Amino acid sequence: MVKGPEQLAELGRGGVETAMKFANLAMESAEKMMRLQLEAARTFVAEQTENAKALGEAKDPEGMMALRNRLTEQAVERAMGYSRNVYDIAAATQAEMARMMQERFAAYQKEMTDTVAQMFQNAPGGSQGALTALQSTFAATQAAIENITKAAKQAQELADTNVRAAMSAAQAAAPKKKA
Repeated sequence: MVKGPEQLAELGRGGVETAMKFANLAMESAEKMMRLQLEAARTFVAEQTENAKALGEAKDPEGMMALRNRLTEQAVERAMGYSRNVYDIAAATQAEMARMMQERFAAYQKEMTDTVAQMFQNAPGGSQGALTALQSTFAATQAAIENITKAAKQAQELADTNVRAAMSAAQAAAPKKKA
């Protein structure tokens, strides 16, 4: 026999648990970003102090230009490193959220499959056609969601590859620029 209220309550509990996991993951990600920003700010203040001292100690225009070029290169490297760290945190968070959603969807699929199987077992005579149509619709929906999930994962992997390639290209090009 199908236990509607109990099954609905279980689906609700699974959704609440997933929502709590999402909230915790979002908080952890925000904490990582805040630590990264705080460390970047500390580094910036310390480096600017040293840079001001170095500029004050420069003896001639050539020395100042060489120092300026070195400082510019270091600034670009730090900015690229910071961007890479921000991207890594965001990508890791997104991957974990996708994993959690896949787990929740798999659990939901199993629950729905079990429910449909119970409906078939307990179906009154003459309802076989309706149940077959329901099962067919459920299978088609399941296949469509799996295809969408696969396409989204491929798009995310492509975007990740492109962002990493762009960062590498920018980092490789940056030190070559001399003013």
